[in-house]
Amino acid sequence: MTTLDKQRRKKLQAVVDKDYSYRSYYDDDVEVRATGKCGYGVYAVRQFLPGELVMEVTGQLISKKEYEGSEYVMDLDTKWYLEPSTPGAFMNHSCSPNCELVQLTKTSLGVVAICNIEADTQLTFDYAWEAFDWNPKCQCGSRNCRGWVVAEDEVKKMKRLAKNRKKKPR
Repeated sequence: MTTLDKQRRKKLQAVVDKDYSYRSYYDDDVEVRATGKCGYGVYAVRQFLPGELVMEVTGQLISKKEYEGSEYVMDLDTKWYLEPSTPGAFMNHSCSPNCELVQLTKTSLGVVAICNIEADTQLTFDYAWEAFDWNPKCQCGSRNCRGWVVAEDEVKKMKRLAKNRKKKPR
């Protein structure tokens, strides 16, 4: 098997996306589409009012004992992670989110609007991750952007980690 170069991988991924719709989703309320700067995102198809359930996030349940996580994994409870299926896997972080996650059932989360959301608006929530040296820089663009995809109370720790990261020779 040969290794795919970036250009060929991108071309073949476009075929997979078009023919198999792995990265697309649409219903009467939300759709997955390209964001331009952050890959894909979930967008409102209609208006949502504050407190309204936008969608249910379901997926694969994975024991916390046996799993180290991924960029998509969501904390379900003390024993389980939820690896979300589409469209939940494509919800992006924002330091000024318009949605929050709530536990709906033992095996699913709900995305709830925390403000008025107009149609064609990207749906976001605050990932509120703990600071680690692998945390990505934030690209949300909000006025109060914290700079990294971390919880507000983790920013100082993240700044220290980022400073140490720059000091280490590569």
